[in-house]
Amino acid sequence: MPPIKTLFANDIDRRIEEVIKVDQADETIIRDELAEYVVTDSIRAHFLKIFEHYLATWQKPNEGIAIWTSGFFGSGKSGFAKYIGLALANRFILGQGAGELLAERCKDTKSRVLLTSIAEQIPTEAVIFDVSTDRGIRTGNQSITEIIYRLFLQSLGYARDLDLSELEITLEEQGRLDAFKAKYREVFDKDWDIEKGKIAIAVQQASRVMHAMEPDTYATADSWRESAMKRADITPGDLATRCMELMSRRRPGKTLLFVIDEVGQFVARDVQKMLDLQAVVQSFGRVGRGKLWILVTSQEKLTELVGGLDDRRVELARLMDRFPSELQVHLEPSDISEVTSQRVLAKNAEAEKTLRERFTEHRGRLTDNTRLTADIKLPELTADAFIELYPLLPYQIDLIIQIVSGLRTQGGASKHVGGANRTIIKLAQQLLIHPDVDLANQPLGTLARVDQIYDLVSGNIGSEIRAKIADIGTKIAHPLAQPVAKVICLLQYVRSVHRTAENIAAALHPAIDADSRLAEVRQALDALEKGLMVRRGDDGYRIPSPAEDDWERQRSGLVPKPGDTARLHAEAVTALWQPQPSHNLLDVKPFKAGLYLGERLAVEGDIPFHLALAETGTEFDQQVEEFRRRSQTETKAVFWVAAIGDAIDRETVELHRSKEILSRKERGAQTKDESALVAEEKIRQRRHQDELKRLVKQSLLNGSIFFRGNDRSPDEGAGDVSRCAAKVLSRVLPEVFDRFEEAAARVAKADLDSLLTTENLRGLTPVYSDLGLVRDQGGKPVFNVETGVLAEVLARIENRTSYGETASGRWLTDEFAKEPFGWEFDTVRLLVIALLRAGKIEATSKGQVIDSALSLEARTNFTNNNLFRQASFRPRTTDCAFTDYIEAGEAYKSCFGKEIQEYDENLIAQAIRETSETHEETLRDVVAQLDKHGLPGSEVLAASLSNIVGFRRQRDCQTLKAFSACHQALKEAIKRGAELTNALTEPALHDLDRARKALDSLWPFLEPEPDLGEDDRDHAERLKDLLARESFFRELPAIDQHTKALETAYQARLQQALDARTQAYADALQQLNGTPGWDDVGEDQRDRIAEPLAAYAVAKAPNPTIPQLRADLDACPVRRDKAIEELMRLIDGNRVVKVSASSYFAGGIENEEQLDQALDGLKEECLELIAAGKKVLVQ
Repeated sequence: MPPIKTLFANDIDRRIEEVIKVDQADETIIRDELAEYVVTDSIRAHFLKIFEHYLATWQKPNEGIAIWTSGFFGSGKSGFAKYIGLALANRFILGQGAGELLAERCKDTKSRVLLTSIAEQIPTEAVIFDVSTDRGIRTGNQSITEIIYRLFLQSLGYARDLDLSELEITLEEQGRLDAFKAKYREVFDKDWDIEKGKIAIAVQQASRVMHAMEPDTYATADSWRESAMKRADITPGDLATRCMELMSRRRPGKTLLFVIDEVGQFVARDVQKMLDLQAVVQSFGRVGRGKLWILVTSQEKLTELVGGLDDRRVELARLMDRFPSELQVHLEPSDISEVTSQRVLAKNAEAEKTLRERFTEHRGRLTDNTRLTADIKLPELTADAFIELYPLLPYQIDLIIQIVSGLRTQGGASKHVGGANRTIIKLAQQLLIHPDVDLANQPLGTLARVDQIYDLVSGNIGSEIRAKIADIGTKIAHPLAQPVAKVICLLQYVRSVHRTAENIAAALHPAIDADSRLAEVRQALDALEKGLMVRRGDDGYRIPSPAEDDWERQRSGLVPKPGDTARLHAEAVTALWQPQPSHNLLDVKPFKAGLYLGERLAVEGDIPFHLALAETGTEFDQQVEEFRRRSQTETKAVFWVAAIGDAIDRETVELHRSKEILSRKERGAQTKDESALVAEEKIRQRRHQDELKRLVKQSLLNGSIFFRGNDRSPDEGAGDVSRCAAKVLSRVLPEVFDRFEEAAARVAKADLDSLLTTENLRGLTPVYSDLGLVRDQGGKPVFNVETGVLAEVLARIENRTSYGETASGRWLTDEFAKEPFGWEFDTVRLLVIALLRAGKIEATSKGQVIDSALSLEARTNFTNNNLFRQASFRPRTTDCAFTDYIEAGEAYKSCFGKEIQEYDENLIAQAIRETSETHEETLRDVVAQLDKHGLPGSEVLAASLSNIVGFRRQRDCQTLKAFSACHQALKEAIKRGAELTNALTEPALHDLDRARKALDSLWPFLEPEPDLGEDDRDHAERLKDLLARESFFRELPAIDQHTKALETAYQARLQQALDARTQAYADALQQLNGTPGWDDVGEDQRDRIAEPLAAYAVAKAPNPTIPQLRADLDACPVRRDKAIEELMRLIDGNRVVKVSASSYFAGGIENEEQLDQALDGLKEECLELIAAGKKVLVQ
């Protein structure tokens, strides 16, 4: 079988540049590039639009002078822009005009005519440069205006330095530039035009020459330097004017064109740079009117770049208008296959015939064995595509494009990162001729494989990954293990292609007629997984980095405790309970399903759902039987049990591991790799969280639900836990709240108002008749208090007061909100006031007896929700009988422990008043203390206080009956008041304030801390519960215990933050003390400079907070640098200039060329400042 190299029409060993550089000056290289330049139909169309617009603007000047060219890396945008610049300038290349050379490649008459007309009518000067690699661009902080101006000056022969060029321009305008150059040669015996590029010495030399030429103006050799340095500046408006002025001097009659490569990378995500570019383009159009042009390139379209900025300034919108739509060119990836096939893979006639025959013979098996699954549509394998691209397959070109793009953005780098990665064309050639691959010498039928592409691009892959893949050959015995790993590695850069065993086998398919390697690939993958060389995730197989390996080792050692497991299950179930299941009973009141997990309340509701998760098997069966039995005795609750299988156990463990390792690692993540691992782990945590939630949901929907012994399990088609619970709720509500219907009505404000204001019952609203509250008696409407809901409410009030308990509005609304009633607050209030209106009850509010619903007091108190809740109600007082005296006397003895000496109405009432008033002050003091310290229970005591006040205001008989009705509540209030008085000592109140502070101030900080233990969370929850209890004063030791636990947790973090801050500032002080010149300044000055650091270098701080301490720690480097700068300025005065080294590395360093460029820029700026007599402080 003949070798593959015999198939090609062109010499496959010829030189092909890896990257087209816009600033390439070698004419031979440029000529070779143009000779091989492939002009596709779409590229030709772009050329024609630009040439036509360029010529039309000269004929009819306008401001549309900006061209935006975009395309992915390797799409040819740099070459496209470069050749336009060369062609419009018609720069001579080895004796032939570039316009003529490009016209030959376009192969159409229209392009030739346009380029010829442009060359004859619009002589053009082109300044072509790459803003990402030009060594004269010192830092990414330079404006595009300054960069363009410097390179424009250089192209016209002026000095690139702004101060030196300004000197040249001024001298040239005065006609003295030649004299300056002659004097320079006389003084230094050197050529100024050669030496002026050495900025560090040229500035001083120029100053000396100016002193020699004008000693009266410049008295010393340093005078010009001191007066002129850093004075020259340039704005976008000045740039356009200066370009026109200097072109008229040195290139008269010519149009000026700037071709700037990688502008998108330079201005990306920087609003100020985008605004600067907009201003330049605007001034070029306004001032130049077709005499100043600018062409820029970017990897992104202009619309994408502007749209990606979080800024909506009108100037940015105008930038879109500055680049006419017909001059916005985007080179599509589809062109690259055509270019590659023509430049490298073009076949001779015999080869085309042979390949077609081989393809036809093996088409079916080749298609099956090389098919890739992906999220995007890959190029189809047709006979023509196969012939054009062989030994590559059509999909491999797209794959290479994505691999190269992925390599350029690895590690989270911006999509604008520059660099000279191998282009697709160069890679295609290297697959043929590189010794490590050498496809050219392989027999016809051999195919290019993705692992061979790895061999060519591995230099751009991280060294750790390369080392791991290199070790596979010695650690894994399977012959395909290393090729499989190489394919996985590259496919990790191609997110759209799935990293499955099938796709890996397709990427390794060796020849047209070969069998599938899927079985071998699966064996290799199994060996690699067991050897921990690859890892399989949701996104397919991947090569773990060393950092990932270490992370995984730590993560796998984390095992959840039973409490952790229960908490994670509770979180999953609680999340499924949202939105909270509810049912609107009779379309009157929505009832909600509460949730108990184990015996712990998770979500409050009207009907409790007890939910348990049990291991599949015996434990589940036992739990089912237990819940069935409980449901028969606890008839007001629903019981739901679900099975936990291995899948839920696995996801629970994995979720715990993600949460736990994040709690340990997230805060300390500082490097890019650590931050990436944290970000990936968060994604994994969400994935496990979602999967656990899905599995728990599935288990619940397959579980068993019981109510009163009956099975209410979910239907087979149930798909949502909340909806399923709501459905069960709708079925059990009528059975639990079986008396709800009696008072099922929507009570409006108008209904209550009519009861409190309308004297004639016929004027009441319809709700009263709907509820059966009014009946006809003798032709008149009266309240129906003998039967129905009013009778029920009256009976409850009578029963409550008969035991000496207070029937408050709060108690009544709470009582009737329970089963079997479930009545609304407004409905219960309406019923109570109806009884007042019917004369069956009376009320006491704020010590005042209210016996008429039509009174002002009634309207004031009962339309206010809080006052209604605080009011107490009792049966209506009539004249007292002797039995009432007896009852009051017994109540007196029960409440105060004393006997009534004489059963006289006045004497009994007086005794009640006098004795109760002895406790009034104590109760008032206790209520005040409770309110002052935000403690619960004051409402109960305040109600008893209100009754005591009421006793003084009421008639004797009313006092007796009111006391009989509330004596038990008063007795309990007096007892509680005494207990509280004894308990609420100053130390106890101090401890309670500590507890409140721990909950209100410390806990909000501690709660989101990722490494907080479950015990601390339990302490907070228990403390919150204890402080909400009315009986809190009986739990003071427990409250103190939980408070101390939270204080200890906070104090540990506080001390850690304080120690870290102290150490950081101590180190900063040490660094300051070691700065040259520290010992040369006075002690007072040293103290003043060091004070901002010394203040934080102490182990104590007044009232510190952890966020403040952490903020101080973050600010330490800035404060240190500021102190060092202040010291240097004290020593050297205004000579000190600060240079930010980080600005030269802002875009990241991807290769040696970028490193050299950054270092050269930093060095040049420092030398320039040193030449100006400055002392440089690099930070």
